[in-house]
Amino acid sequence: MTIIAESGASKTDWMIDGRLFRTRGINFSVMTAGDIESVVACIAARAVSPDAGSAGVSIHFYGAGLVSGEHCSGMAAILEKFFPGACIECASDLMAAARALWGDCPGVVAILGTGSNSCSYDGSKITGNVRPGGYILGDEGGGAALGKRFLSDYIKELVPPGLSRRFMEEYRLGYADIVNSVYKGPNPAGFLASFAPFIIEAAASDRYAESLVRENIDSFVTRSLLGFRKEGESLEAGVAGSIGAACRKWLEEAGQEYGISFVRFIPSPIEALVRYHSGKSPIFAG
Repeated sequence: MTIIAESGASKTDWMIDGRLFRTRGINFSVMTAGDIESVVACIAARAVSPDAGSAGVSIHFYGAGLVSGEHCSGMAAILEKFFPGACIECASDLMAAARALWGDCPGVVAILGTGSNSCSYDGSKITGNVRPGGYILGDEGGGAALGKRFLSDYIKELVPPGLSRRFMEEYRLGYADIVNSVYKGPNPAGFLASFAPFIIEAAASDRYAESLVRENIDSFVTRSLLGFRKEGESLEAGVAGSIGAACRKWLEEAGQEYGISFVRFIPSPIEALVRYHSGKSPIFAG
C-alpha cells in the first residue's frame, strides 16, 4: 500500500491506493502533537485494517510547517505511531509542489493557497527559498493575506457599500465575531482565507475587489518571486494552489510587467504526486 499526503493549513489530501480522502489541515509548526495525532488517527482507521497492520506500507507525507529536519523527524514519529513498520518519507509542501510541477527537472515554484511560498528547485532538492513569514508577517498572495486586507477594510467601513452588503448577507459576521475568530479561534489563517473565494469572485465585476486581488498578487511577485529572476533574463515559474489557479489572470498580468512567465498551474499537487511516485512524469502543459 502506498499513501501520499499533501497537507496545508486548511486541508490534507490523502491518496491511498487510488482513493482520495480529505481531512483537516496539518501544520507541524503551529499545531500540537495531540491535534496532529487526531488527524492521523482518523486516516489510519480508514487505511489500515487491524488484521493487516502496516507492514509493506509506504508513506510520502508533504506538509506545511515542515521547515527543518527536526520537524520532519517529529512528523515521521507521529506517523510511525499509527503505521508501525511503514516506510515513511516526510518533506515540506514546497517539495510537494516542486515535484508535482517539475518532476525531476529544475524550475521555480510558487505556492498560493491559504498561505504562500516560493523556491528554486534543481530537480532533486530545494536550492533557494524566500521565507514566507506566515499570515502575520507575510504570506503575500495567499488567501489569508487577501482575507486579512478585506476584513481590515470591512470593520473600518472602507469597503464600498454594495460589496459590504453582499458580504454581510452571505456571512452574517459582526465585529466581535471577526475579532474573536482571528485572535481566539483555532485556525485564524484558515478563517481569513475562507473569504478569498468571495473576494476573487467579486473581482470580476467590482473595481475595489479587483484592486485588492491585484495588489495581493503584485506583492507576492515583487517580494517573494522576483528575486529568483537573474538580471537581464526572463523567469519561468510554476504555480500550485487553489488561490494561484483562481488568480491566474492577475498572475499572468503581473508576470508580463516583471518578466516572469507562469507556465504551469495546478490547483492541488496530489494527483501529480501520485504520478511522480509511480515513476511517471507529472509534468503537463497548461
